[in-house]
Amino acid sequence: MNPIRLAVSRPHTVAVAVILTVLFSWLALQRIPVQLKPTVDTPRISVTTLYRGASAVEVEEQVTRELEDVLQSVEGLVEMTSISAEGSSSITLEYGYDVDKQAAIVDVVNKLSQVPRLPEEADEPVVRIAAAGGSDVVMWIAVRTRYEADFVRRVVEDEVRAKLERVEGISSLFVVGGSEREIQVRIEPELMVAHNVSFDQVLATLARGNRNVRGGTVETASRQLVVRTVGKAVEPAALADLIVAETEGGSVRVGDVAEIVDGYREMAGFVNMNGKPSVAIGLRRQVGANVVTIVEEADEVILALNESFQARGLDIQLQPVYRETTYIEAAIGFVQDNLLLGASLAILVLLVFLRSVRSILIIAVTIPVSLFAVFLVMNALGRTINVISLAGLAFASGMVVDNAVVVLENVFRHLEMGKNPIEAVVDGGREVWGGVLASTLTTVAVFVPILLQSDEASQLFADIAITISAAVAISLVVALTVVPVLISLLYRSGHAAGDGAGRGPLARAYDAFCRRLERSIPGSLGAKLGFVFLVAAGAIASLRLTPPAEYLPTGNRNLVMFFASPIAGTRPEAVREAFRPFEEFVLAQPEFDRMFTVSGAFNGGGIVLKEEYATAAGLKDFYQRLFGPASNLPGFQFFVPSRSSLFQDPGKQFEVELSGPDFESLEGASERVKARLMQVPGVTFVRSSLVTGRPELHVELDEDRAKDLGLDVAEIGRIVEVVVAGQRLSTMIDNGREVDVNVVAPQECVESPEDLAAVRFIARDGQAIALGSVARVTRTTGPVDIRRLERERNVLLTVDIALDAPLESVVAAVEDEVFPELATEFGPAYTLAVGGSADKLKTTLAALTQGLELSVLIVYLLLVSLFRSWLTPLVILVTVPLALSGGILGIRLAGELSGGEATFDVISMLGFVILAGLVVNNAILIVHQANNFRAEGLEPRLALAESARSRLRPILMSVITTVTGMLPLALGGGAGAELYQGLGAVIVGGLLVSTLFTLFLVPVLLSIGYDVSAAWRQRVWSGSGGAVAGELRA
Repeated sequence: MNPIRLAVSRPHTVAVAVILTVLFSWLALQRIPVQLKPTVDTPRISVTTLYRGASAVEVEEQVTRELEDVLQSVEGLVEMTSISAEGSSSITLEYGYDVDKQAAIVDVVNKLSQVPRLPEEADEPVVRIAAAGGSDVVMWIAVRTRYEADFVRRVVEDEVRAKLERVEGISSLFVVGGSEREIQVRIEPELMVAHNVSFDQVLATLARGNRNVRGGTVETASRQLVVRTVGKAVEPAALADLIVAETEGGSVRVGDVAEIVDGYREMAGFVNMNGKPSVAIGLRRQVGANVVTIVEEADEVILALNESFQARGLDIQLQPVYRETTYIEAAIGFVQDNLLLGASLAILVLLVFLRSVRSILIIAVTIPVSLFAVFLVMNALGRTINVISLAGLAFASGMVVDNAVVVLENVFRHLEMGKNPIEAVVDGGREVWGGVLASTLTTVAVFVPILLQSDEASQLFADIAITISAAVAISLVVALTVVPVLISLLYRSGHAAGDGAGRGPLARAYDAFCRRLERSIPGSLGAKLGFVFLVAAGAIASLRLTPPAEYLPTGNRNLVMFFASPIAGTRPEAVREAFRPFEEFVLAQPEFDRMFTVSGAFNGGGIVLKEEYATAAGLKDFYQRLFGPASNLPGFQFFVPSRSSLFQDPGKQFEVELSGPDFESLEGASERVKARLMQVPGVTFVRSSLVTGRPELHVELDEDRAKDLGLDVAEIGRIVEVVVAGQRLSTMIDNGREVDVNVVAPQECVESPEDLAAVRFIARDGQAIALGSVARVTRTTGPVDIRRLERERNVLLTVDIALDAPLESVVAAVEDEVFPELATEFGPAYTLAVGGSADKLKTTLAALTQGLELSVLIVYLLLVSLFRSWLTPLVILVTVPLALSGGILGIRLAGELSGGEATFDVISMLGFVILAGLVVNNAILIVHQANNFRAEGLEPRLALAESARSRLRPILMSVITTVTGMLPLALGGGAGAELYQGLGAVIVGGLLVSTLFTLFLVPVLLSIGYDVSAAWRQRVWSGSGGAVAGELRA
């Protein structure tokens, strides 16, 4: 049975289906996680190994190289990079996007088991899947207190951590500031010499004595008993009683040669909150977790903890200083407001065209039903509500009325013929259902290539592709079921949307446009070809207006980041003082709300602005004002402000990879590259991963002297490690938490190279000797860290560019001018390549171009199937280049009007793919209706003229409602607006330009086809003596 007739005959069934759809959609909405941006599945695995106290060179030689040798052969590996820093090795394995990461991580673990050796003091390598979507910090919590940071950290570790980690959706929690608690065994070298005790004896005693040993089980008559030999200390003081050696004077205990202190590790970094020392807590979410729920539950935990601290008289208060939900809620509110505004404008446009309140009621039902049902699809596919999926819903709000408008307008045409409502609905719906089906399929089909790809950009685009496709597909079902039922219930014979021509200036303008359109069809062939040529020339010329491309928009979050690199070897206390002038400047600014400064593994911080300044202009002004106090700040090699990016991409910067034959030559070459890059217009700063000048003391063993005393490098190395860095030998359990036991000399024992050389110890033969008598202690410098690419040392140069400098233009200048010049200067031993955002931009442009080409091919094949012709779809596809031309004009104009905020980034480029499916719809309606009229017996030109006239009003209504639905997002300002402005400008510009020319160009092209076909038939007829030629399909 005809689906339209079936729906009209069962209105109650349709009503129940609508109610159930809305109900289940509401339930699905409650289950969909809310987060800032889509989850991007990053094909990377990290391998981290701690080797405390070792220099970057030692970490590279003893850890990184050993691991790289076995990891180079893992299956599916695309690229391997590593960073060897002081005390740690980090290796990143990058795979293709189609990799099975669980199998890959098993492969990595198996390879690591083949590592022949690692230093005994090095930790076991930790393997993690680098999931970008799960690494987002959703909340920063500062601790306000008058206590010392070390004590506050201890409270946080003992009481706060466990409660916050139990919040559902938290993947990890990290604490910054203060020092971790440890039990220090502070050995005195001179006391050890006095008691004739060696370093190895003390270390062995602490390692063996502070432990529990299993003893198996004992069977009794009624039960089984577990046997353990208990030796692990339960309190720090018990360590002092461990016996190191027996001498003639009695037992020598640990307490005789060392002091046991319940203390803290040496300060490795700090946190300042608003310029004052503090401790900060960061919460990371799990992949796919609901950010809003996480923050709400964390707020409840924080409130309970603060009440507990206050009741106990502790001057400790946890204060959230950054919530990701602040921007999320603002972005959602912005989209909701503009979605309602866009939908209202679309309905207003329909009211102007249809002049019927009942018609508006019908259309007003289709919008919420179509959009609400999308949540069912999103929940079923495991998607999230984020700024990208919201953009899809917002843009779809103007598109979902298209099918309903076409059906409604054609049914009204049949009502005006005097048919009864049921007959008008069935006939009118049957007449256009092929056209609306074709339009829907082409709109959905353009997203197929995006959904089939798995690279980073495609994962970002997937949500907008799914939401728009689902909304448009659901709107087709609504248009063919709900709309006919409502028409049949609300209208009687003779009712129409409006009374037609002769009523007001709008009707007269509409009739004049129709007459102009009809006159363009029967014109001469030469005039038609001239018109086609002018349109084609204009479209080609507009390509020169294409603006340079960016990668991803940065966003307008009220957060400005800054990155710093202290002079190598600067102690944390000195770094804190060096930050102070910049902190004082920021604290005095009117935009300032909160500020945090961090030093340690990361050096830099963030500035949270007051909400009223979180605009594009406000952020840009504040960001540029930071450069004055940040430049040439004493104590730093560089200090760079940076606008916070919404995405994993760092924003307005890219990378240059420099590889060369050896470390020394790379240092000079990298300085030359930095200097040349700074000469490129648009480049504001270049920083290098190669930072040298880290002060080091080298202890070089006198092999002959050491051999005479029975010493070797390993034993001397253990002595130096204990005296300088300390050695972790065991742990204690206190309140359920493990506390490290660290053997170390007092800090005042070694404060200079001379002090280290003077340290005395007992050799194997019982002699007391000074370290300087068997080894030479010298001052030198070394690198802060060593970066390697594919097992070779390289330097990564990060290039920051101006806010108004297009990424594509700057990268083109670097590749076309800088690289050839430096290649000639350096020779073949060095290689240069761009990376980061620049490399991603190239990859994404190629993927989008391929996706657009594939989308057009899919649309063409669909049209061939629907129209059963190979030539007619080609006429329809002429609208695509016109849309591209209009999109370019739209983004160019939007960029000028917005002061550069509407950028031609990859999200904007997605608009061209969307246009490929949208703009063909108007041509489809004209061609489909012309075929219907020809099937009814009309002469081709008359059928074409009547088709253009009858389809003009629904085309204008569809386009104008779509445009007005998108305009608020394309022109509005607010949280997330920068994501939508470029995309909206491309779609609006493409729709307007393509529609204007399509209304004339498609009929003209079809008319040319009819003229050529008629001329060909006449020639064949004349030349063959009346033989009938095969009719060429238009």
